[in-house]
Amino acid sequence: MSINDNNCKNKGESYGRTMKYLGLFGSAQGASMLFGIVRNKLTVKLIGAQGLSVIAYFNRTVQMFSDCTNFSLSFSAVKRMSEAYETGDAECIERLVKVVRSIALLTGFVGMLLMLFLSPLVSDVVFNREGVYTERMMLLSPVVLFMAVSGGELAILRGVKQLQRVAAYTFLMSVVSLFVSVPLYYLLGFSGVFISIFLIALSQMTILLSFSLPLYAYKAKPFSFKILKEGLEMVKLGAGYMYATMFSSLAVWLVCAILSGFGENTTVGFFTACFTIIYLLPSVLFAALDSEYFPRLSGVVANAELRDATVNQQLEIQQLVQSPLLMAFAVALPMVVPLFYDREFSAVVPMTQLAMFGMFMRSMAYPISFLPLSFGDTRAFVFQETIYNICMVLFVTLGYLLMGLLGIGLGLAAVYTIDLLVVYFVARYRYAYRVSHNAMLCFILQMPLFVLSVAMMLFLKNGIIYWIAGGACVTLSSCISLYMLHRHLNFSVLHIKRFIVKKIRK
Repeated sequence: MSINDNNCKNKGESYGRTMKYLGLFGSAQGASMLFGIVRNKLTVKLIGAQGLSVIAYFNRTVQMFSDCTNFSLSFSAVKRMSEAYETGDAECIERLVKVVRSIALLTGFVGMLLMLFLSPLVSDVVFNREGVYTERMMLLSPVVLFMAVSGGELAILRGVKQLQRVAAYTFLMSVVSLFVSVPLYYLLGFSGVFISIFLIALSQMTILLSFSLPLYAYKAKPFSFKILKEGLEMVKLGAGYMYATMFSSLAVWLVCAILSGFGENTTVGFFTACFTIIYLLPSVLFAALDSEYFPRLSGVVANAELRDATVNQQLEIQQLVQSPLLMAFAVALPMVVPLFYDREFSAVVPMTQLAMFGMFMRSMAYPISFLPLSFGDTRAFVFQETIYNICMVLFVTLGYLLMGLLGIGLGLAAVYTIDLLVVYFVARYRYAYRVSHNAMLCFILQMPLFVLSVAMMLFLKNGIIYWIAGGACVTLSSCISLYMLHRHLNFSVLHIKRFIVKKIRK
């Protein structure tokens, strides 16, 4: 076989593998998204927009305590587990599993106690009335422990390549969330919010343990210094990621608190709805990155040529798959928002359409943003995440004060545009990363179409011209993506054809 044939084969197989995992996790996340639509719709019907705001407050608060204490174990342990799994050393793997579980338990207990003691202060700061939700917040403190244990088990499953189980877990959690929360809202009304958060977190931990325990019996020593010392490498790697997730949770929490102070009772609910909607589709398409792309990138980080090729390949796939889907989703928002929530949420459509442009920019930034983590360069990662979160609070707040709800969407679009510039600046000047011609071509072809489609959506509002113009942009974007995807995936098709011909001749 010639060198060109080998290159075609390797490139085709590489693109094929990326598309395979994109399909696996995308399907699970897609099903999760559909269940989320039903859950949000019924939630708004049962407890209204104000109830949705309270759910956002409490979920963000619990997530903030979790992010402050868990060292991002669900992410940081994956790299070490993957390396051990590749060696095939069963004893080493079991030892690492014990270490991961020990760290998860210890950090979970710390986070639970921290939330328990700080609940009165947080309740006073958020709701401006001392003691209103203090007791309920304190009762939710075990959720932080449940989330820590779940994060450890998820890292184990990802590290030992049990990706089908991870995808199954994603699907099952969407089902559980629906069938736990909605009956509680129906029976108990607003009081069901707190019970549902507790039961959903408990179910999450139970499902993950049911997947991991058949593989590895549960052994943990959370107070053993020797065991914890072995996990120091994971903790160091996770420290930067923990800071980023903690700061992100804090930034969104601050935005909610500021909007609650300046806006009406429903403003936080509208912002939460917008933030949820713009992440629905990207979460489907980003699902494979943490589980498959990051370990793969970490394995080739020492080879500059392979490293850049891996990032650029992921960039191309993300751009080509996401662009037409994000555009179609933005065009369909006048129908999607009432389907997700209620007609009172129609006010979020224009700001969400503006914010969707930010998601287009994020599809370019996200694969590049993994470079500092693959190098173990915590300082660079912390820098780019700090800029992102400061911009989140600053631009969303200013946008709302200057332009109301539409300003929130414009602020989010600006945040993700700046984030792309910062991420690329770090990658270019710290790791000598260069965007490939194909990746840049994808971006240059799709971006003007996205800008045009958003502008038409805002000015045309609705009606037959709106749908014709939006449909034309989506069709053109789809044609560009299909043509370029065919060029890439044709490498693997060509190899398969040659393989079959050789077998027939033999």
